[in-house]
Amino acid sequence: MKRYKYLYGPVPSRRLGRSLGIDLVPFKVCTYNCIYCQIGKTTLRTLLRKEYLPVDDILKEVETFLREVSVSIDYLSLSGSGEPTLHSRIGRVIEGIKAVTSIPVAVITNGALLYDEMVRKDLLNADVVLPSMDAVSDEVFEKINRPHPDFSIDKIIEGLADFRRSFKGQLWLEILFCKGVNDNPEELEKMKEVIERIKPDRVHLNTVVRPPSEKWVISLNQEEMEKIRVFFGERASIISEFDRHPLSFLDRNIKGEIIKILERRPLSISDISIGMGISEDEIDSSISLLIKEGLVRKKIFGNSIFYEIIKDRS
Repeated sequence: MKRYKYLYGPVPSRRLGRSLGIDLVPFKVCTYNCIYCQIGKTTLRTLLRKEYLPVDDILKEVETFLREVSVSIDYLSLSGSGEPTLHSRIGRVIEGIKAVTSIPVAVITNGALLYDEMVRKDLLNADVVLPSMDAVSDEVFEKINRPHPDFSIDKIIEGLADFRRSFKGQLWLEILFCKGVNDNPEELEKMKEVIERIKPDRVHLNTVVRPPSEKWVISLNQEEMEKIRVFFGERASIISEFDRHPLSFLDRNIKGEIIKILERRPLSISDISIGMGISEDEIDSSISLLIKEGLVRKKIFGNSIFYEIIKDRS
């Protein structure tokens, strides 16, 4: 299978099913430097919007993939290696995708730039926008998201509320909880008030399930998450693991695909198997070869084993 420069996957998504990822910015250009980020620490924390990657080339890859690869895809997801709304032509990317396919477009964003009217306008043609909101007080916001210094949480909340009023698609708000950071009763009470103000279609509750950028970050257990779900009410749900049956297709560079997927985030063998539609035994065999070649290493988080790219290899 052809190795793509701007596309990755399809990968299993706990919210979007089988998702084909589309990178709009280089690794890891972002507005935040979140303590829990599964793809590592931010290399460029910025507010500068520009055409980081060429739109025409991105759209050509999407069209080629859809024409040449026979595999079921639930969503085309703009996310990947950084904050996608930093790309100044994200609106054109969405338009270009919709011109060639009926597969819905999702934008996975931290929501930080939605205070900008142009960003809100750029996202209006998406089918689903999935912003995050991990804090509503300044102190917790600074601790968990470590934003660019020009941000304020009040401005971000206002941007989310303004976008909800103009956006006709689905708005799924995600809150990721880190134990002892943003799960205290006072913060939860304020979050509930803000959720009522924003009025998202869904509220997805998450916690740390893959190795975070800061080793001291601790996840909440199922009981703690369930209490928060009940507190937030009927809009809220705990994100469950992807459990659909895998599909298969032929003529693949299995090791190359695994490398491409792991460049975005650490994954378990089960994650990779589901996303690629290949048996766990075959994935295990390929992972073993990649470890021997010094390209991939094993990482233990909680009671689970994940695999990640060795980024500092010479």
